[in-house]
Amino acid sequence: MSIYGALSSSMMAMMGHSQSMNTIAMNIANVNTGGYKSSETRFSTVLSDKISNVSDLGGMRPTDHQRIDMQGLLTASPRDLDLAINGSGFFLLNTKVDGSGETFLSRDGSFTQLNGEDVQATDEFGNTFTTKASYLVDKNGYYVQGWDTDYQGNFTPGTTTKSLRVDQYAFVERGAATTSANLILNIPAQSVANDTHTYDIQIFDAAGQPQEAILNFTKTAANTWDFSATYNSGATTSPIQSLTFDGKGALSAPTNASVAFAFSGGSSATVDFNLEGMTQFSGDFSPYSFTQDGMGVSSMRSLGFDTSGNVTGKFFDSTNRPLYRLALGVVSNPNALIMKNGNVFKESPESGGITLNYAKEQGVAQFSPFSLEMSNVDIADEFSKMIMTQNAYNSSATVFRTVDEMTVTAKDLKR
Repeated sequence: MSIYGALSSSMMAMMGHSQSMNTIAMNIANVNTGGYKSSETRFSTVLSDKISNVSDLGGMRPTDHQRIDMQGLLTASPRDLDLAINGSGFFLLNTKVDGSGETFLSRDGSFTQLNGEDVQATDEFGNTFTTKASYLVDKNGYYVQGWDTDYQGNFTPGTTTKSLRVDQYAFVERGAATTSANLILNIPAQSVANDTHTYDIQIFDAAGQPQEAILNFTKTAANTWDFSATYNSGATTSPIQSLTFDGKGALSAPTNASVAFAFSGGSSATVDFNLEGMTQFSGDFSPYSFTQDGMGVSSMRSLGFDTSGNVTGKFFDSTNRPLYRLALGVVSNPNALIMKNGNVFKESPESGGITLNYAKEQGVAQFSPFSLEMSNVDIADEFSKMIMTQNAYNSSATVFRTVDEMTVTAKDLKR
């Protein structure tokens, strides 16, 4: 290697360590950026074509490596719309509300709501008016993607994802009929034949409207009771079903009773009552619990998340209802994703295509509500690298300066 080869090697070293310092500075600058993924600069040897049997001209080449697959620290947050991913996968985003824009991935779950187009809405009292549709977006205004669910959280993963409309009146018309109910009560064992006990309940018809009904229990013989439901202000009674208890007070048969309600005005509901919790002990007629799966029409009061990735709404009728299921974007090589402005990522040929998954059930990850994932930057490690990089740069600069002085001396000797 000639003396000029030392100039080339030291110059390449200074350029490489300068790039490494830029990477370190970028990491330190984003140490408090939610969901930020750090990078590091690594070096490889570079050799020129062989010119003699003694040595090659050469140096080093820097290459940046992303650490996107490294989990950041989860920190608590007081905001309802803050959500963190604990595990692999990314939030799925789209730049257009109709899903026709660019698709991005992100680990930053600091979401907010963005107003969109004018829509016609109806409140729970039947009043129609014009309001703004509101959608769940990230810090860049990109639309969070997910699937529709019913009020039990059921959804179809294979369907196309959509932007999530979350304004107050987006779900006011989505009532749900009561289909199943769980009844726990005690019937007095000391009752005599023809004694009747009643229990008032409220269920919801197919239009999501509340309907009143009365459950009737009439003793017909020892350990035997007739069960029926009265509704439409007592004008209609469901078919009578016989309940049998054993000598220990437990219900023998049947443990379920199906009642078809046909309410005034044409609405209806068929309810499967779970009666396993009924007992026949001495004492008072004591209803302990009645729960049912119906939902009435109501406007939404606030928004939140659960650990399965359900977007849940708190409604003015004091119910909590799953509305959407968030989609998780997964790639085979996340470290090869392309980093874009706004702390988002885009797929590349090296990263592989985006596969849509969902949390918990597929073992990919779970969500942490009221939390944020911070950057995965280790500030102490970055400062250690900064000191090493600065020393390496200074050493390379010293070599360059020394070689430069040697060439000047050699030129003066020639004179």
